Amino acid sequence: MVSLRQPWLLARGCHSHAVHARQRLFSSSRKLNQISIPGNLTALRGILKISEEVTDALATNKPVVALESTIYTHGALGNDLDLEGVVRRNGGVPAVVGILGGVPTVGLLPDEVARMVEGSPRKVSRRDIAYLVGMGMAGNKIHGGTTIAGTMILARLAGIRVFGTGGLGGVHRGGHESFDISADLTELGRTRMAVTSSGCKGFLDIPRTLEYLETQGVLVSTFADGRTGAVDFPAFWARDSGVKSPSVVYEEEQAAAMFLAQERLGIESGLLFANPIPEEFSIPRTEMDAVIEQAINESREQGALGSENTPFILTRIRELTKDRSVLANKVLVRANVERATKISLALSRLAAEESVPLNISVKQQTGFQPLVSKNTLINEMPKENEVISPADILVAGSVAVDLSCDYVGEDSLEHPPPHLHTSNPAHIGQSIGGVGHNVALAAQRVMQSHKVRLCSMIGDDIAGSTILSSLQASGMDTSCVKQLGREHYPSSRTAQYVAVNDANKNLVLGMADMGIFATHSFPEHWNSMVKASKPKWLVVDGNWADRDLRAWIQSGKRNGAYVAFEPVSREKSTRLFCNEKNIENLGVYPSPSVDVATPNQYELAAMQAAAQRHEYFDNPRWWEIIDAFGMKGARDRFVKITSADMTDDGIPQQAIQLLPYIPTIVTKLGSYGALLTMILGKDDPRLFDPAHQKFILSRSFNDHPEVGGVYMRLLPAVELVEDVVSVNGVGDTFLGVMIAGLAQGGRAENLVDIAQKGAVLTLRSHQSFNQFTTMPPNFPIDTMEDAGATSSSGQEDSDFASDEETTSQTRRARVIDKDSDEEELERFVLGDTANFRENLFLDEPTSDDDNSPFRGFNDQEDNEAETGLEDVDDADLFTLDVGSGAPVGDKTLVVAQSAKGQEMIEKDKPAWEDSDDERLTISLADATQLRKLRISEAEDVYLRLNPLPVWAKEAEERPAKRRRRSSAAADDSDISEDEADDEGNAEASALPLDKFLRDASTLKDTKVQKSKRLRPEVIDIQRSRDIPDTHKDEVTSLAFHPDYPVLLSSSTSSVLHLHHIAPTAHPTPNPLLTSVQVQQVPVRRAEFLYPTGDKIFFAGRRRYIHSWDLGTGTIQKTNKIQGHRLEQKTWERFKLSPCGQYLGLIATTRKGGGVINILNVNTMQWIAAARLDSRGGIADFSWWSNGHGLTILGKGGQVGEWSMASRRFLAIWSDEGSNGGTVMALGGRNGPAILGEDRWIAIGSNSGVTNIYDRQTLLLPSAEEELLVKERPEPTRTFMQLTTPVTVLTFSPDGQLLALGSKHKKDALRLVHLPSCTVYRNWPTEQTPLGRISAVAFGRKSDLLAVGNDAGKVRLWEIRS
Repeated sequence: MVSLRQPWLLARGCHSHAVHARQRLFSSSRKLNQISIPGNLTALRGILKISEEVTDALATNKPVVALESTIYTHGALGNDLDLEGVVRRNGGVPAVVGILGGVPTVGLLPDEVARMVEGSPRKVSRRDIAYLVGMGMAGNKIHGGTTIAGTMILARLAGIRVFGTGGLGGVHRGGHESFDISADLTELGRTRMAVTSSGCKGFLDIPRTLEYLETQGVLVSTFADGRTGAVDFPAFWARDSGVKSPSVVYEEEQAAAMFLAQERLGIESGLLFANPIPEEFSIPRTEMDAVIEQAINESREQGALGSENTPFILTRIRELTKDRSVLANKVLVRANVERATKISLALSRLAAEESVPLNISVKQQTGFQPLVSKNTLINEMPKENEVISPADILVAGSVAVDLSCDYVGEDSLEHPPPHLHTSNPAHIGQSIGGVGHNVALAAQRVMQSHKVRLCSMIGDDIAGSTILSSLQASGMDTSCVKQLGREHYPSSRTAQYVAVNDANKNLVLGMADMGIFATHSFPEHWNSMVKASKPKWLVVDGNWADRDLRAWIQSGKRNGAYVAFEPVSREKSTRLFCNEKNIENLGVYPSPSVDVATPNQYELAAMQAAAQRHEYFDNPRWWEIIDAFGMKGARDRFVKITSADMTDDGIPQQAIQLLPYIPTIVTKLGSYGALLTMILGKDDPRLFDPAHQKFILSRSFNDHPEVGGVYMRLLPAVELVEDVVSVNGVGDTFLGVMIAGLAQGGRAENLVDIAQKGAVLTLRSHQSFNQFTTMPPNFPIDTMEDAGATSSSGQEDSDFASDEETTSQTRRARVIDKDSDEEELERFVLGDTANFRENLFLDEPTSDDDNSPFRGFNDQEDNEAETGLEDVDDADLFTLDVGSGAPVGDKTLVVAQSAKGQEMIEKDKPAWEDSDDERLTISLADATQLRKLRISEAEDVYLRLNPLPVWAKEAEERPAKRRRRSSAAADDSDISEDEADDEGNAEASALPLDKFLRDASTLKDTKVQKSKRLRPEVIDIQRSRDIPDTHKDEVTSLAFHPDYPVLLSSSTSSVLHLHHIAPTAHPTPNPLLTSVQVQQVPVRRAEFLYPTGDKIFFAGRRRYIHSWDLGTGTIQKTNKIQGHRLEQKTWERFKLSPCGQYLGLIATTRKGGGVINILNVNTMQWIAAARLDSRGGIADFSWWSNGHGLTILGKGGQVGEWSMASRRFLAIWSDEGSNGGTVMALGGRNGPAILGEDRWIAIGSNSGVTNIYDRQTLLLPSAEEELLVKERPEPTRTFMQLTTPVTVLTFSPDGQLLALGSKHKKDALRLVHLPSCTVYRNWPTEQTPLGRISAVAFGRKSDLLAVGNDAGKVRLWEIRS
């Protein structure tokens, strides 16, 4: 029974029955989505989180004040507001409201607020709450800072009545035409809440705002604050607005009484109490009016509309008032929160003085039951007539107190196991565990739903009480947990488990006292629980006695549930296949009693032995299913799918033998992953899907009506965990996550990897299940689709992550032997298998290898850790895919296979060949359908059906004396040992792509296009065909070839792609020319060498850089800069000069900070260094368009103009208002000749502000031989459309466009027209699929825009005149 002493409930006296009939929640016309009664309390607990402090305060009638979280997540007032302290100092309890990881939370803690701020939170109003919470329930954990409207809703649900904030939203100027009206106003009209603010923002239309509030039925009253008579409604920074307030209030007690009257009358609209800013901090109204008018005019000019309007105007007001507005804002918000606290105190006093509590009739009024209640122990069995709500998952298993004892002796390094027959020092931790508990908790956390229920037993002892309290605190439904009282069950003890672990956290010995489950049986009660819960899935663990285990299983089947079995241990796993004397038999497919089991290899063996021992395999129905499998001579197929060792251990054979009784078995194999074995039905689509053919172990050929085949698949471990904290509950988490996915319609083959990820989190947690707040942000549980099974190793990528949600994970799994088909494929594509594998795993790490190259490079630029790859041959690092054979552009380019490749596929040659094919040609001019393939009208080209290009022939005839070749280009298995060790002379190479580009005339654009002029404000831009190949990680750089329509893209997945930009090509638009994989080098920058584009330079966070000569195919590595090795820890931040002579490289910030090292591109020798004294080092730099110098941006805002001719700075100036420089770019034409002829310079900052300068205006009059520039020039225009740090600035080659963007926020990209310096209003729109921008490039004719994002996608747009 829920306690009725809730301070926000209203006594309606004798009229309560009438109000109950109306059932109003927040308004008579608009209701929150009500949760049905009974069960609403449990449902809200599963979706709305309230802190313990706020819960206690509401239950004991303490004054509680709600605080919005957008003031922290999207405000610009700093971290010293201390609003919670203001509430506490005035006797109240603060409740910061927000959405943390998809969970609406009332009473956020400071560290939770900090985590929200750091996690790119969204701004959340009424319309956004369901989206973020729903996405959180679906596995995509998004943070959200609640606005005034969003805070009112969640605070009201929690039972809070008073809310203090800064300024209310309102009707924007011109709102009668644009309908730009804040949702705060409509929320006040439907949600009863006492809101205290300093009126609305001063730049809004205050008269229309008050009119709108009147229409919504909102009481507006302004505190007199020492004034008499009629007073003005405040204008935020100014105490007076020129508009009289509808009413005046003089004391907080009066405001509290007004709210109390609103409650008594059942009026659901809110109350706005306007609190004017303290007079000493206010800004005069006339001064503010002038500032506001200027800011509004500028917002119109720069196209800051919609959601961008308010941030833009506030930023300009801050600048124009020289931060006076910020100080005023801080003061007024603190004053408002203090006033709100006093109102809440008065309201609590009024509630305490009431003879009838205020809370007795809220359920009658609204149909809404308050969330706050006292925990009650369940000491007796639920009565038969007790109502139990349905559940998606019912877990019947153990719950226990777990003790984990980790050995910490002095000799633990040399001797990890504890010593026997004596006491050992240890760290002992206690937690709530038990297989059933862990499975249920994992499923509940993943589903974020209250529809997971645990059925278990506990004793009437301290351990039982501890367990019950813990379950209730975690939100677990305890209605089916039976507590055995001492009166009737004096010997019953709560289950306990003791794990003794060695120093490496590996289990040495486990002791379990689970007698309560083996000695007490209540089959009728369990059956009633299953019947009432109507679960989709029933999970049963092996802790039950044989008879009870079978009773649970049969009860689940009788009530239409799928049944999953968790074996628990080797001994207990055999209980499923016990002696069936006097108990109901296990069903056999197609009517199995158990649908899924998740044993490890030892439990699987024990289950198979028990089934054989008790003659389960003598069942004629078992033989019928086994015969339908068609498993004769299956060893080779077992070896092909798993490995020879697994087959020799009998793991796949044991799974097959148990399959008729358990049609889906997931065998957990530790570091080897998991083996999935399933029976496929007769019409299962996977039997006919080519992507799944390699996993079809056998097919049914005896016309069995139900069996279609057997599916067996080894899914490797998702990660090799070295930092193990505890192994307790790992297998339980695996099953819980998997069942949560199955309950929501997922498929087993797509869920195994996700379940493994959940198990990895548990390995790193002290608890038996890692708390849901640390689960990955994109756990795709409820939208499972087949991922296509494209990987030969059984790994598959997730299909259900969005652009902004897709993240990369480094998988370190033990290597399983390849089957013959996979090895043949490797020989065909990559050369000889033995040499390929030797190179690929040359530096394969082990868990004990501290120098493993897989450790990579830390995020800090000054990390001095060696990668171990500086001296590795390039041939061992590169995998090249050259010539796709797909049509490119207007003609067909067919890339011939090497002779060795032809030999490897000899067995697949055509059944017959026509010799006429060698002479057959087609005229493009004569065939009407082919005329469009000609380059010019007069041209008539004859194409052979299968031509061998000259460049390919030359590649085939390359001299054999070349020492090293790419594994993609040839078979190098015959390279001598001496040659392989001769690293000094070894030279990596690829096919000569430059020759290919020149010979392929289709890639040369012969059309002469006139220069086009773009108009400001509106741009004609059309979506083109995307690049078809998606990188597996964030796109780090994009570059167009200077002569050909070829796009270079790179990513941190160690891959470079070259695509021919041909949107109309058939069958694949923008086909792939080639791709290169650089093993263990996360490529962060790649560029063509201008002006010819005959080389590609690329580098990652490594101590070396590669250059790829497209003319010869040679790949050269530069390991170090002679004499400058200590200051050059990474080569990732390099840029090539447009003249093609120099390479600039930012040095590490710790040693030689603020330095650009300059190298000669041809010799890769150091020639100069540009040192800029700037706090924090170098942020970015750009080469002048003629390559005769470079402009350097320091992180402190200093800008240096450095000349290659004089090897010194010509001038140093400062960026106006710089708040931490991040990125810069040069562009445009006809600029100062002495500064490289670039007209424009754009500089981005951490605050999201971008300044653009006309370089002509930087210069001061001076003698011809002398250069003088302004030390602090005024920017030509300041762009404030971005609110997160600027990370992308790119000018178009013709200098008419500037792209500015940020990867820290989705869709944060804007285009600027030059020279008008105006932002285009019509693009991008809300529907433009940008994602989180990571790279931008313009086509060489400024007619194309390429955008790469963090999901690895590259999208194209065509820019028209």
